[in-house]
Amino acid sequence: MAINRILLFCIVTLCIFNKAGAQTAKLQQGLLLKSNTNIRLGNVTVLNRRSLSNARSSMFGVFGILAQPGDTLEFKSDNYQATNFVVTDLTDKVIFMAPVIQLEEVVIKENSIKSEIKEAQNGYRRKSVFYTGTPHYYYLFLKPMTFIYENFKSEVKDARRFNRYAKRELASYKVAERFNDGAIKRIVPIKDAELENFKSTYTPTLNQINTWNDYDLINYIKNAYIDFEKSDIKHNEVTF
Repeated sequence: MAINRILLFCIVTLCIFNKAGAQTAKLQQGLLLKSNTNIRLGNVTVLNRRSLSNARSSMFGVFGILAQPGDTLEFKSDNYQATNFVVTDLTDKVIFMAPVIQLEEVVIKENSIKSEIKEAQNGYRRKSVFYTGTPHYYYLFLKPMTFIYENFKSEVKDARRFNRYAKRELASYKVAERFNDGAIKRIVPIKDAELENFKSTYTPTLNQINTWNDYDLINYIKNAYIDFEKSDIKHNEVTF
């Protein structure tokens, strides 16, 4: 009997709290604008992260959703960064949403570059030169003179140098697809005259570019520019 009374008491208490919570929920209204503008944002998804209820802003950027003080509202829309807002006094609010910085890749004629490299490599092959310069060690035991010839003749040395050059060229084009003048100028207020100094000092490696998403690259450029502004590099000319 005692256990039943305790269970009944808990159920009644929960019902009271739920009813009280439902009674205090009111309509939080507001206006959604693009950051630093008067542009209204329509069709933005609004989610109450406590109650999981959701709504959408109108074509005029006006939104309304039931909420209580302390609730967190999350605003999401394509091409805009997700924005959170903590409800306080339930008065009408203006919420600003920042657009996502989209990095456009520079179209590099990589295929033509690869074909030119391939053609040069085939030229070395036609001369019986392995362009990679890979030693053929089985020749060392079976045909020692062939091994010496294959690994020390001038064409092989040239082929090895060309292979190193080709790798560097392809890597530089891969990096330039994302780390370029246009991308940098869209993210930081750098002057045209400073771009070469900035790029020569802060160009990332191919490995970094391959592992970074757009947000990583944006943060890298922003931090690099802060360092650039503090240093004397921007005042020095690039020397070769």
